[in-house]
Amino acid sequence: MGSRGSAQVRLPRIEPMLATAGPLPSGPGWWAEVKWDGVRAVAYREGGSVRLAGRHDADYTEQFPEVIEALAGVPGPLVLDGELVVMRGGLPSFTALQSRIHRTRPAAVRAAATSTPALFVAFDVLHLGRPLLAEPYQQRRAVLEGLDLERTGLRVPPAWTSVGEAYGWTKEHRLEGVIAKRSDSSYRPGARSRDWIKIKHLRTADVVIGGWLPGGTGGTTVRAVLVGVPAEPGRLLFTGSVGSGFATAERRALAAALRRLDRPTSPFTGAPAGLGLPRGAEVRFVRPVLRAEVEFLELTPAGRLRQPVWRGLRG
Repeated sequence: MGSRGSAQVRLPRIEPMLATAGPLPSGPGWWAEVKWDGVRAVAYREGGSVRLAGRHDADYTEQFPEVIEALAGVPGPLVLDGELVVMRGGLPSFTALQSRIHRTRPAAVRAAATSTPALFVAFDVLHLGRPLLAEPYQQRRAVLEGLDLERTGLRVPPAWTSVGEAYGWTKEHRLEGVIAKRSDSSYRPGARSRDWIKIKHLRTADVVIGGWLPGGTGGTTVRAVLVGVPAEPGRLLFTGSVGSGFATAERRALAAALRRLDRPTSPFTGAPAGLGLPRGAEVRFVRPVLRAEVEFLELTPAGRLRQPVWRGLRG
């Protein structure tokens, strides 16, 4: 198998660089890539070995043999930054990927590699016989595109020189969002930098509050609200808990309002055990009369809101 550098090269461990959430940047000097709904990983190809490492050096090598096989066909020494992704219906499925990550028995791993194959989406090259971290993003991208990596289990995704065009394309194709990157930015291992900006496409939903988790002394604030959507008359289908997006004053005011709506039993269809809340969590149920709006990334196959964020009560 070919080599791009000395067989004596020892690849350094590189912690992934991280993006910062922010508004869509404008003006020259920015490129954009797809924000994949997967799990971040760095691939190391050296000698006869391949290793997949996640953040904080989590090891994914054994869980994804089909990706390891694809990477084994690439000459080294080489370090690629990217993401593990499982596609369903032409779109990344985080739920399907999670089922892969948590399998450890060899027989189960082999079966899943066939039934639910994963891809390694490579969006940066960090080492190619020599370190490339100090090179500007635009130059690293050109090197990446010249490596001939396209094969089963391995992809190099597109990049745009127009962030607005990338944003529109990813929204049209129902992808998670975009990562905007400064064209002259170096790679800073482990850093969360404003040289990389992540922008998600969020959806909104009207929901009904059916319960809450109290916080503070005597339940004076709301830790999270339990929400659902009405089905047929008298049925409220649980869609998840929402704990982020609240202002501090809003948490106190909402707790006061919810205490006045207390009821002894759950308004949600099904048993309280089906709500999937942390063991021992104090839950207070309420009459389902308050409506709210939340942002969320997607609905899971079980009908739960993924990454919901509170936007406010509706009139």
